[in-house]
Amino acid sequence: MVSRSPPSGGDARLPPAPNGRLVATVLSAYDCPSDKQPTSVSMTVLGTTVSTGPPSARHRDRNSFKFADSAQTGGRDTLLSGGSNELVVSADLAALYPATAELRVTYGDSAQPDLVAKCRLKKALRVNEQQWLILQLVDETVATEQEGGGNASGEANGVGPGEQTAAGDDNLQPTLRVKLLLSGPLRPEIKALANLSQNWFNTVDGLADAGGSTLSTVLTELPEKIPAVKYLLVPAVPLAALSVALAPVLVGVLVIGLPFFLPFLAIFAAFAASVAAIGGVLYVSTRPGREKMQPAFASAYSTFLATQTGQRFIYNTGPRPTPKALAQIVLPKDMMAKFIVCLLIDFVGSSSYLLPGVGEAFDVAWAPTQTIMIAAMFDHVSPNLKYLSFVEEILPFTDVIPSACLGWAKEFGPVILGESGKKVMDLTVALRGEREALRETMSGVKMA
Repeated sequence: MVSRSPPSGGDARLPPAPNGRLVATVLSAYDCPSDKQPTSVSMTVLGTTVSTGPPSARHRDRNSFKFADSAQTGGRDTLLSGGSNELVVSADLAALYPATAELRVTYGDSAQPDLVAKCRLKKALRVNEQQWLILQLVDETVATEQEGGGNASGEANGVGPGEQTAAGDDNLQPTLRVKLLLSGPLRPEIKALANLSQNWFNTVDGLADAGGSTLSTVLTELPEKIPAVKYLLVPAVPLAALSVALAPVLVGVLVIGLPFFLPFLAIFAAFAASVAAIGGVLYVSTRPGREKMQPAFASAYSTFLATQTGQRFIYNTGPRPTPKALAQIVLPKDMMAKFIVCLLIDFVGSSSYLLPGVGEAFDVAWAPTQTIMIAAMFDHVSPNLKYLSFVEEILPFTDVIPSACLGWAKEFGPVILGESGKKVMDLTVALRGEREALRETMSGVKMA
């Protein structure tokens, strides 16, 4: 399918795209091998081909051509007749994201082969983020001969619109400057979650605005109108002093009766953690809380969205990522960080012994979580470890097995032993040399 890109001039020029759209704005073709004027630049994606008009201007000293429409140039480039330089392909985002776009500088002359460049969209672009690229152009005949042997048509390099890559003045690489934008919708559940969050924030802001005046009245205006209110603090002073005095006694009782109080302490800790979590969520939901947490959340979101897993999770780019793939983004990969995480995993798994019987119910929820985390960290060295982890966590009285630490030992144990053995060998050789030197010294002393 071959078509001409629609004319420029406002958002109305873009065809309807209910699911996804790829927009390529062609800036220029640099260092072409011939001084012939190209007829157009075309883009082929998913069997659909769209093309620009001829270039609007030519570089004075080099075989370089600018593509821009008359609306963008304001009629200043009058050397050549220019058409639209915006190429648009509409398709389902799930099909566009893994596709490869072929951009072709067309000459329409058998004596001058076309120049082609290919760009794998999921590697070069992020959904709904504009990206400037320099595509290395290759002769069509060379690209056909090398097809299937790697990057025959050149790679996409993310650069600014004014930058250029070249091997030198004597052997300039033809390049095509383009601006690409791959746009598409959020996943339905992500969109619903975003709308729900926005409604929640609006509700919290409304309550805060309505309750702010009431709170101010209680804390400032009421004590001024009723001075006797401050005398209510008088009973609080002896109560606070008594609490401080009895604190060591309470601590001693708790230490002596620790086996009896431990289940109650665990329940109290869980309750306190729940209250703290609810309070934290409420604070983050307020306008001041969002302002303070926004930099951290924005940084984490950008880092997550920069990964292909993040793109698949947020946008409808194809199958949803697995829990294992999501865990691999969060969990560490270096040796010491993994060791700390493994200790925490095994500690949480064994903490059910704090509440015998009741804690085993916690294992039912923790077992799949631990299995996913261990699979994300150690599937490449021990694919069967996740099954052992799930079985030991789901069965009663088997939580003592440190599944995560076993995986860490499997991955890093040989490395540590190898390095230790090498150091022992080096130390042995050094000691042997010192012993021989000492023996020679003692022999010299005896002869003297």
